[in-house]
Amino acid sequence: MPDQSRLQRLSETLYWTTMALSVVLPLIVLYYAGKAVADPGSLLAQFPGLPADLIVTRAQAGLVAAVAIASLLPMLAALRAMTRLFDRYRMGEVLSHANAMTILTIGRALLAVAAFTIAVPTLHALILSWNAPQRVLSIALDSGTLGFAIAAGLLTVIGWAMAEAARIKVENEGFV
Repeated sequence: MPDQSRLQRLSETLYWTTMALSVVLPLIVLYYAGKAVADPGSLLAQFPGLPADLIVTRAQAGLVAAVAIASLLPMLAALRAMTRLFDRYRMGEVLSHANAMTILTIGRALLAVAAFTIAVPTLHALILSWNAPQRVLSIALDSGTLGFAIAAGLLTVIGWAMAEAARIKVENEGFV
């Protein structure tokens, strides 16, 4: 049996890190969402393309906050799946169908995160500018987002490949 102690130690650290992030991240988003609703005008500082004299209503700020909270869901799904994966790794379960499916879930969730990274600022600008004489449509795509999307796609493919490897492992164990 190969020595998995390094994998288990690293997984222990990552387990607690992802667990903490899955608790702290929603609290941070809720704090800033509440702050935006309490002071809707403060949102304009985050969107330099919008006119500085634009009046932002509480309804707009609430909708911006709701979009921000909804966009957090794929990241939370990825973090919770990572927590499950690292938990199994720290317990010594490495090549299993469950881990493969979890990696596939993480990849898909991170692909959704990449899509939200592009869509959310666009939606926010549209929501904030709906009372303006001219609405603002701003779509931004940078190399970081593209790299993140490619890495998420890679995780998805690795999940499928690991599922096949786990299937072959079980099949080979049947021969022994």
